[in-house]
Amino acid sequence: MKDIRALLGNEAGGGRGHVTTLAAVARALGPGIAKIGALGRLDFATELSCLCTDVVKAPLLARQTAADRPFALKGNATFGDTLAEIGLDDPKRVRRGLLFWRNLIIRHDISLLVADLAPLAMRAACGLRDEGWSIRIISIGTGYYSPPASLLHFPVILPDHDRITRSEDQTLAVLNAVGAEGDLAPLPRLSALYAADLPLATGFDWLDPYLAVRPVQDRIAPLTTAPLHPAGQGNEVFVYFSTTELQDEVLVRALETLPFARRGFLPQAPPEVRQRLAASGMVLLDQPATTDEIAARSRLIVHAAPHGTVCLAALAGLPQFGVPQHLEQLFNARQGEAMGVLTHALPGNPDMADRIAAAYGDAAMAGRARALASHLRRDHPADPIAALAARLAPELAAARAALP
Repeated sequence: MKDIRALLGNEAGGGRGHVTTLAAVARALGPGIAKIGALGRLDFATELSCLCTDVVKAPLLARQTAADRPFALKGNATFGDTLAEIGLDDPKRVRRGLLFWRNLIIRHDISLLVADLAPLAMRAACGLRDEGWSIRIISIGTGYYSPPASLLHFPVILPDHDRITRSEDQTLAVLNAVGAEGDLAPLPRLSALYAADLPLATGFDWLDPYLAVRPVQDRIAPLTTAPLHPAGQGNEVFVYFSTTELQDEVLVRALETLPFARRGFLPQAPPEVRQRLAASGMVLLDQPATTDEIAARSRLIVHAAPHGTVCLAALAGLPQFGVPQHLEQLFNARQGEAMGVLTHALPGNPDMADRIAAAYGDAAMAGRARALASHLRRDHPADPIAALAARLAPELAAARAALP
């Protein structure tokens, strides 16, 4: 009998979280499963490559910079709009992606696909399965980026950001037209891209925009280990920005002038920004800090409001300050504000330093953060990777049973 060979794929998203999610899956699958990684961006590939036999570059799905494709906090009101904006309304990019994933699955004899924001990988795998290929499909990611496959239409998530730049019908027509070239069965609706044998949305319920329509069995706790001890008497500001956030001079200046002890993990900050922050007394880390270290030393976390960091801070009982760069992060920031544990400012806000300082001194927010952590930690698994392994086990058994 052949061995299971797993493909861990990501096509879109610039942050580190997509890679760390796939790395968590690789650990949950265990050492007995051969694993190949394929990433649209290789910036954080080393976090996955140590768990795989190989990590290759996949075609990237990303927004274009042309004037007719709004970026950042404009446009992309629905997930369908986002799918179009990152390239699924472009026949050439769809054709290239489907061919890449099809060939990769065949070349490596893949029997298990794990996709984090990799819709064309899932589409290619479904097409191969229709041809008789034995492959199980697992979709995993944050609630925001893991929509239920049953949605007739994607809803507007933030009512004040309701500009839709591409219709779902247009994008669906492109996908089905390109799919027909390879005899793929047509998709009945755009959300059907996310049909999987095991769909898993990670995160807390208050960070899931589809909570009301998502089956409870499709949810799983954040893949973040709670700190051994929640936040106590730390006095540092911990700063985490993983992509291009620090191209904003206002934000850099705010971090540079804060009158508090500061530590940060800023893997893609420009060299001149790193030099400025280091000269101001900020400690810059070469590796991510552990959850225990952040909880023990910090009084406030400053970040762009990415899902994983919001969850980490919530479990640690730390108040948060967000500087969201796009609508998913704005959604996370607003949900954190609704829980009373986060405040935020948009990029370029001239009062950035004062607002961060106010968050640092907000005793009421700190108290709410500790109370929320106490609540969340009661139900959070002691070992999220073991909990994930338990959810993956039936799919591994099904993949193994289907092997010749």
